[in-house]
Amino acid sequence: MESINRQSKTTVHLSVQYVLAGTWTPERVRTVEFEKALLDNGLDFGQTQSRENAFTLIRTQPSHLQVKLESPGPQVVSLLVVANNPQYEREMFSRDAEAVVQAFSQTWPAEHYQILTVNCKIHHLYSAQTHAFQYLWEERLAQSPEDFRLLGGRPVAGGGLRLVMPPHAIKGGEPTSIEVRVESFLREPKKVFIETAFSWPKPRIISPEQGFDPSRYIEQTEQFAAEEVWNFLTRRQT
Repeated sequence: MESINRQSKTTVHLSVQYVLAGTWTPERVRTVEFEKALLDNGLDFGQTQSRENAFTLIRTQPSHLQVKLESPGPQVVSLLVVANNPQYEREMFSRDAEAVVQAFSQTWPAEHYQILTVNCKIHHLYSAQTHAFQYLWEERLAQSPEDFRLLGGRPVAGGGLRLVMPPHAIKGGEPTSIEVRVESFLREPKKVFIETAFSWPKPRIISPEQGFDPSRYIEQTEQFAAEEVWNFLTRRQT
């Protein structure tokens, strides 16, 4: 029996964020137009929150979804789409994210958009046969549990690894930076929590016809999490 059950994978967080060059303010007329454009694209939000330089839409049914527009600094706009504990498949989140960026383009049209950075983050949970940190420490890292005596005999409830990979291009592809966290899930010690975060830091200019293409970023992050990170976690050779 495998120490980590690959078939137990559960997605508990999905997010994609675009950081754009430009100005933006949460004008009431425009935010209402944005809500209408979202509705026309099949997304209905039951709650809105507005404050200086930020506007947030929240949906709880049929699956959690949050959209946040923000101006975090001069000439910078952030468009964030988040699903926590989603009740649907990743492909549906990609379609929702596509509907959001289309509504954004319809509400704030431009001849072109300058994307400064794209960020994508996915959280997975896997079931382990033993305490997840025990697996990470003893099996994956081949360390001794006796080492924890050096911490004064205090019990260790959990822990993990954090890996930071700076921007790098593979096979002529677009440079990406990656951060991976692998740790025991404190609320359920037999669960392994994995966070895979991708960032595309190279600025680019796109036309409305090209589109923001969120599914490309979501799928690239998911593929790395499901393959490379899984192989690293279980020491599997590809």
